[in-house]
Amino acid sequence: MKLDEFQESLQALSPLEFERFVVNLLAKSGDFQNVHAQSRIESRHVDALAELANPLLGQPRKWIFEIRKTRIVGRDVADRLLGLMADIRERPMQFVLVTAGLVNAGAQQALLKHGVLIWDLAKLAELAPPDLLQEYFGPHTPAIRSDTPSDKKVGALVAALTDIKSGKRNWPAYQRLISDILEFLFCPPLEPPRYELADAEARNRRDILFENPGGSDFWSQVRADYSAHYIVVDPKNYKNPVPKRTVLDVAHYLKPYGCGMFALLVSRRGPASDALHATREQWIGGRKMIVHLSDATLKEMLELRKKGGQPQEVIRRLIADFRMSL
Repeated sequence: MKLDEFQESLQALSPLEFERFVVNLLAKSGDFQNVHAQSRIESRHVDALAELANPLLGQPRKWIFEIRKTRIVGRDVADRLLGLMADIRERPMQFVLVTAGLVNAGAQQALLKHGVLIWDLAKLAELAPPDLLQEYFGPHTPAIRSDTPSDKKVGALVAALTDIKSGKRNWPAYQRLISDILEFLFCPPLEPPRYELADAEARNRRDILFENPGGSDFWSQVRADYSAHYIVVDPKNYKNPVPKRTVLDVAHYLKPYGCGMFALLVSRRGPASDALHATREQWIGGRKMIVHLSDATLKEMLELRKKGGQPQEVIRRLIADFRMSL
């Protein structure tokens, strides 16, 4: 079983089943004892409570686990766990967030700052014994293989992104690199990119197009929600944040009878405030979804891909954050 297959198998479990999976994993690991699900400590409810079987010098014996099956763990979950930490006076105590999804950058930073461990997909794959996998996913479930994309490939793309200087002079190299990165991340299920296409009147040039046959849950949803038979990608190698004018230019590309109503606007530093306002106006007034990607989000997706995760979850999170902000 590949890591991405393992993630989809975990996501197919109900929240209660995922919680039981984690509790059973703790019990079978040999590292913990006195494992209890749905426990209470100092009048507070916790998802799981366990004791480290053989703690090293300085390690806390008691561990509290917050278990979340959601695809994206955001700051709200981090704040809840940090509030739980503040309410429980007993020390030392190790707190752990367990998830098969993505922990966004803000939540991750807050948790690590306060000493919370994060057990993600790779950690669960490392700990899960074969008999537990077979118990939950069938008697013939193979062991999890770590055949993720090579560190060398991801490292080369990240290094190239860092090395290319912003500005008009390097725009062609930047455009090619963005195409290479997105092809590496999303093809398949997206089809390989096409370049420099124009509409029939040659007024609106679309820099990069990825045909979207809808071969995965996320891209099928994008196709259905935004008529996105094609994913329009417009890379901008600007030194400064993207201005409003660029958002309006991208919006001209988007037509329900043409490529669809979904675009990725890729830039070095993300959008300026007036560009964010224009992005909201295009969605509210024209149902055009323009998602902003930056160097930071591209690197986040590449790191997630390296770990065997689903990089499209970053785009899902950006869309969710955008729509919930309206």
